[in-house]
Amino acid sequence: MFFIIVALSFVYGYFCYHLKSKFLAAVGISIIFLSFPLSAVLVQGLGRVSYFGTLQVVAIFLVIGIAADDIFVFIDAWKQSKFVGKEVIQGDTKKRMAYSFRRGVRAMTVTSSTTAVAFFSNAFSPIMPIRSFGIFTGVLIPINFFLVVMIMPPAVIYYENNI
Repeated sequence: MFFIIVALSFVYGYFCYHLKSKFLAAVGISIIFLSFPLSAVLVQGLGRVSYFGTLQVVAIFLVIGIAADDIFVFIDAWKQSKFVGKEVIQGDTKKRMAYSFRRGVRAMTVTSSTTAVAFFSNAFSPIMPIRSFGIFTGVLIPINFFLVVMIMPPAVIYYENNI
């Protein structure tokens, strides 16, 4: 638990530094936290995988890194959108978001899907804890991707307009 707190604190601090916003950093950390209960509901409720071991706890370190990567990709696309076609995009939040979404989500989709498939390959392991870990983490990565895609863009627009 100590290492999880240290890792989350470090990532929160780096979010604050890179994003230059405590609000967006808090949203990013919240996305990471939300990934776990949603994944647990899907895996245990719908998938009927009831084993939860220490390997699943290790998944928090993986999802911290992957979520941070996705958030940085999206935020960098948002920052770049400010300088693309100044006469077309400069003052138009909708066009900036459309550009950022297309550019950022494409890269995030490739990285998240390949990572999820790699973890899902553990479902074929004869060792039950590894199989359970692969299924849980294979679900966790797309859930995290979905949350980043659905929560981060409105948070960025809210931050730009109100904070």
